[in-house]
Amino acid sequence: MSALFISHSSRDAATAAELRDWLLQRGFRSLFLDFDPALGIPAGRNWEQELYRQLRACQAVIVLCSEHSMESDWCFAEITHARALGKIIFPVRVGPCNLRPALTELQVVDAIADRPAAYERLLQGLRTAGLEHLFPWDPQRPPYPGLLAFQEADAAVYFGREPDIRTGLDALNRVRRFGGARLLICLGASGSGKSSLMRAGILPRLKQDPESWLVLPVFRPLHEPIAELAAALAHAVPGDGPSRSWKLIARELEQASASSAIATKAWGDLLRELRLASPARESVVVFAVDQFEEALAATPQADRFLALLQALVGNPDSQAVVLATLRSDFLEALQKHPGFRVPFDTLSLGPLPVDGLAQVIEGPAQVAGVEIEGGLTPLLLADTEIEDGLPLLAFTLRKLWERDGATRRLTIATYKEALGGLHGAIAREAEAVAAIDALSDAEQRDLRTSFLAMTRIDESGQYLRQAVRWSDLPAGIHPLLERFVSARLLVSGSEESERILEVAHEALFRV
Repeated sequence: MSALFISHSSRDAATAAELRDWLLQRGFRSLFLDFDPALGIPAGRNWEQELYRQLRACQAVIVLCSEHSMESDWCFAEITHARALGKIIFPVRVGPCNLRPALTELQVVDAIADRPAAYERLLQGLRTAGLEHLFPWDPQRPPYPGLLAFQEADAAVYFGREPDIRTGLDALNRVRRFGGARLLICLGASGSGKSSLMRAGILPRLKQDPESWLVLPVFRPLHEPIAELAAALAHAVPGDGPSRSWKLIARELEQASASSAIATKAWGDLLRELRLASPARESVVVFAVDQFEEALAATPQADRFLALLQALVGNPDSQAVVLATLRSDFLEALQKHPGFRVPFDTLSLGPLPVDGLAQVIEGPAQVAGVEIEGGLTPLLLADTEIEDGLPLLAFTLRKLWERDGATRRLTIATYKEALGGLHGAIAREAEAVAAIDALSDAEQRDLRTSFLAMTRIDESGQYLRQAVRWSDLPAGIHPLLERFVSARLLVSGSEESERILEVAHEALFRV
């Protein structure tokens, strides 16, 4: 599917072809122009159905405005359909005309007098909206993050989820323009890549449009959700020194959670502060909550956190939206939670199709300038057709990079012989880190105790990860746990300035 849809009258075909050529010369490859042999409607397709399909799938519509297109019923249908879908629209005036009312509220690029300068303004608008997709990549970072979620810094090497990114952006843009449910939940099974979609797919693109969005740092509820929310707010709320520290904000939020009226007023004041300090005072504030299921714990602070969130997104006039990730098996618990009654929309994340998995393998390699030996991609795809296939693939690609990255060529021999294939990669790594045979009985017992502490079991008997405080783990096993952290099988973080530890992915429990 194409990122940019060029809407035009057939009588402006020459101008549309000129714009197409100009965009292609500047690196845009994902274009739709109906009459183009390569970029347009394939032979034999129903042209009307194909146009609507392309409008649904695109990220933005460039409307070439002339007296011909403004009089065209079909162009009008494309504009109104794009608006209803929440697409970004760029009107480009290529001839004298009166704009349709649906376009008058938008900034128009006037290309009548100085077309080259107008096209440069259009290019800037595309970049600001995140439609160029040329995210910077630090060659010092590995192109494959392994079991850990992709981060914003990995946006340049995040591939395979473009349709889901577009769906999420469209949903958020519809809320910003027309209102609606202000909570969007990215829903998927363990290992589906929800966190990566939010962190490396959707949020970096929102940040490229600061006129529309003010994106707060991503946070997880963990054990102290109000404190984690306050820490995210502290990065953006203006203040002089410690007077607006996260601890002060946390106290204010705790007090506000006492009643919905107080909470609503407190959010109004906070959002006003945030927007006054941002470059665009009309921007919508985005709260990004990863692993939202942690907020469903039956604790007093979790209940107060949900009450605060309800006051934030339950107000239809709120200038904020919440984007959250949630494991699909927790959806029923959220729907039945007695203290959380707000409308929400879902973005369901299913398994990656084969072409998406191929992009996960080959896209980062292209960005990093790494060759993949012929036959390796099909072999990886065949082995990925198992439970936990995506996280195992991610881990294996990282190990391939660590072993073969210096040669700039990922090989079948390394995959099969050194790593033991997709199924053996994690097991071999864990065994190499732990060297179980060399551990004393006490060390083996402490290691088991540590992993059990990082595990909980849900009602269906599935093993789930949970964060545990470093100080609660047996001191004698700390050096070995540090080796697991270095191998990225465990993840070290902090909560209220105290170190915490958890497994990198729940796939570890199953393999």
